[in-house]
Formats: sequence, structure tokens, C-alpha cells
Amino acid sequence: MKKTILTVAITAAISSPAFADKNVIKGPFSFDPQSASAITGSEPACAPFALPEGFSQTVISDETGACTPLVEHDAVPGGNDWNDMNTVNETGAHVGRYLYRTQETGNGMGAITAIDLETGEAMTYFADDFGIDPGFSRMDGIEWTPWGTILAAEENGAGGRLFECQVDGLDLHCFDRPAVGRMSHEGIAAAKDGNIYVGDELNGGSIYKFVPDHYGDLSSGTLYALNIVLPGVIDGTGTGEWLALIPGQNNVSTDPAVNARAAADEAGATDYLRPEDAEIVGPNLYFATTTDKRVLRIPMNTNTPEVTEFVGVNIGNINDESVVSSYGLRSPDNLASDINGNLYIVEDNSGKSDIWAAPTTDKNQDGVADQVVLFGTLTTPGAEGTGIYFPRTMPKTMFVNVQHANDGNDMTIAISKDRNGHNGHHDED
Repeated sequence: MKKTILTVAITAAISSPAFADKNVIKGPFSFDPQSASAITGSEPACAPFALPEGFSQTVISDETGACTPLVEHDAVPGGNDWNDMNTVNETGAHVGRYLYRTQETGNGMGAITAIDLETGEAMTYFADDFGIDPGFSRMDGIEWTPWGTILAAEENGAGGRLFECQVDGLDLHCFDRPAVGRMSHEGIAAAKDGNIYVGDELNGGSIYKFVPDHYGDLSSGTLYALNIVLPGVIDGTGTGEWLALIPGQNNVSTDPAVNARAAADEAGATDYLRPEDAEIVGPNLYFATTTDKRVLRIPMNTNTPEVTEFVGVNIGNINDESVVSSYGLRSPDNLASDINGNLYIVEDNSGKSDIWAAPTTDKNQDGVADQVVLFGTLTTPGAEGTGIYFPRTMPKTMFVNVQHANDGNDMTIAISKDRNGHNGHHDED
């Protein structure tokens, strides 16, 4: 049987202004933390984020053209585009020129969008463009790989697929990669050593590592699921192991290329509560588990990782929004890291979607963030912020999507720090 994760509150809630150290976030994207979440509808529709002083926001793409974007692009006509995750071409020719985005539309109408950030030209790709049947459904995670391809996957039940796309600017050619596992995909993280980390977005879902047989070739390899063998104080933390999901081993009878969720159940892998996005910073993998309001840290350089709650309401380095509504965490979802290794967390929280930040330096090396501070809030009625992402060629810019807005105008926004860094203190390199 799988180990069930329980929520264990071990510290009292913290308050906001005294807790927010103005100097905690270092680097080109440094900012003075906000002292409270903004209110739904408090900011203009075309500049919907409440941000620190010295930051601006530009609409890259919207559905209707109402916000004078770089490109007016209705990717999935007939309703909200459900913009989800973002990446750019991080290597190869014209680095950083092309933005790639998933559309989380269901009913076989999911898509991948490519935008030329220089010309504003855009393309939308559906599954039938590549001879893939059935159509894409709820396309969610997207990741640029170290070998120069894109991974994009479906958050679509136990049978969600992961695709790899060969890329040449706006041209994409995508292929199914079942060996990485069928599950309700959201988070994807591609490590420099060629390993791929993914999560099953389910209350009771597992966290996985795929080790390919050959670097850069995802057609074959071994899928592993994380299991806690020596529990820590908080459930789901402690000393872990990676269980191979190979039929005939670890009580596994199901091929994970058919149903990774069933294979992880059979192996007895640890349950987590909606593992959503993943982010690699240095030697560590960070994974947001949305339902129990936390971000886990998992060292990647060992087969017996010490899993800790890096940010969370259980460890107590951030408030629970249900307790402190003006300065607390609810439903942590997508993750991103800036060039200085600060981790950013955006909430799946309609109409008041906060973005939090924490340095990963971890001065006392206890696996817990020393501090967590508020960067900003998306205030669009009905919408959540998704797909936070820092292009390495633009260290002062974060891309973020506005998803399922009540007004039907989903968009992609670039949040940028003013060139002179006027935010109350000097930039630090």
C-alpha cells in the first residue's frame, strides 16, 4: 500500500511586515517585498499584477488585442486559450528569441504555441499537425532540454502523455515519448545529466525520475518513483529512495509506459498531494505539492535523498492563507528560478494569485528556506497566474500567463525590472 501523507502543523503562523527582509532577494531581479496581497480587480485589466516599485509589465500576447500586445493571437478559438507554461529556446541558434507556450484546453483541443519575440509572428500546433491521435488534451508542462528539444505534456488523468518536439524557430515536430510514463503530467524538469523529473498531478500522486538508456534519447530508459523509507517530522519528508518501476521488480506488474500511476501504487511509492510543477536549482529538485501548501526540496546527487519541506505551512516559514488571508500561501502551483537561484512560487488561486520568492542559499543547510517573501499578486477576476519563467538571456524579466480570466482575454505578460533598478536599493550582480 502507498504511504498516505497527512498535514502536520508544527509552528504558529507568522506575520507579514516584520518578517519581510528587504535584502533577502539578491541579483538582477532583486525587489522590496510586498507587505500584503492585492485585492481582486484592484489593478487595470491590461496591467493586472500588483508589483514592487521599479517593475513594469508588458502584454506579449492576448486573445482580443484589447491590451495592445506584441501579438494578438487567439490560439484556441471559441473560448479561453488557457495559457499554461512557458519556455524559450535556451540553446542553439537565436537563443531567447522564441517563446513556446502550452494551451491547457481540453477535449482534444490542447495546443503548443510558438511566438517570435522579435517579429510578433505566432504559430499554434495541434496534435493532428504531427499525425498524433487522439488530440492533445490539457497541455500543461513545457521544458527546454539540455540537448535542444522541447518537452510538453498533458495533465489528463492516468493516461496523460509526454511529447518531445524538435524545434527550428517557429517550426515544431512532436513525438510521443511513452517511456517517460503515462500520468497526469504537469511539472517537467530536465537535468543536465539527461534525467527527467515529472509528477503525477493527483491527490495521492507520485514524484518520478526517468533515466534514459542513452543521453538525449527518451525512447527508452527506466522510470523510478520516490519513496520515503525513514520518515522525517513532517510526513512526506525524510530519507528517500528511488524505486524502479520495472515489471517483475518491486512488486510492479504494470508497464509504466501504459500507466505509471498503477506501477507506482504497486511498488508502494510515497503519496503526495497534487505534485504540480518542478524546478531544478543547482543540485536540488524543488516540487510544489498544491493541496498541502508546500514546496519540497529533493537532492538529485544521491540515490537516498533527504527530502525536506523547503517552503510550507507545515514547517512554518510562510503563513497559511486560510489563517492570514492578506499574507499567506494557498495552492502553490508553478515554480521558476532566477539567474541568482532564487525560487519563485505562483498560486493556483483565482483572482488573487500571489507570487512568492525564497532564496535557495539555505545558510544553515537544513533544507528549509531561510525566508519567503511576497513579490506580487495577479488581480484579474477569475484568473490565476501560470507558467512563471525567467529566460536566462533576460535576467530582469519574468514571463507569466493569465489563465481562464472571466473576461475571456487570457494573455502572456512580461514583468520587467526597470533598467536602473529603481526599487529602493541597488541591483546586485
